[in-house]
Amino acid sequence: MIDRRAKLIASVTGLHFAALQVGAFLSVESVSSSAWATYAALSAAWLGGTLAGLWLELPARPTILAGVIAFEGLVAFTRLAPWSRGLFAFGAGAAALGGLWAGGFFTRAARRRATDGVFLHENNGFLVGLVGTPITFAFGGRAALAALPVVTCAILFGLDQTFTRARRQTP
Repeated sequence: MIDRRAKLIASVTGLHFAALQVGAFLSVESVSSSAWATYAALSAAWLGGTLAGLWLELPARPTILAGVIAFEGLVAFTRLAPWSRGLFAFGAGAAALGGLWAGGFFTRAARRRATDGVFLHENNGFLVGLVGTPITFAFGGRAALAALPVVTCAILFGLDQTFTRARRQTP
């Protein structure tokens, strides 16, 4: 049985993954291509990043930040060059960088043998993000879409810091 801390972090991590993955698709499809092939290619790039993250020993915070920075770059690129041919490649690269931590997260959960509960809560968080990210974009526009991964990243870092501090204080 996993503790509340792991459940909460897994849920927010799933929400973060959805904000990056769905957000990348919404960013590209809103100014370039909404074809199923675009979604498939961006999903394949995400899965490629996840696969790489499974095999590489990556530090959590820098990897999470790299995914957020790549996503923010993608959103900025959609504003600067909305119909550019490079947008698709930029989107695939941003999705792959976002997926790196997904692989790292799953590997760490497997090492802790907390996979059942962690994956359930990560999946539930992802489902919330799968619904919430398009709603955020529909009602808040591109600025809200850009803010969502920053907010989820800040929450993840805050939870990590809070729980790390609590662990140090317990004898």
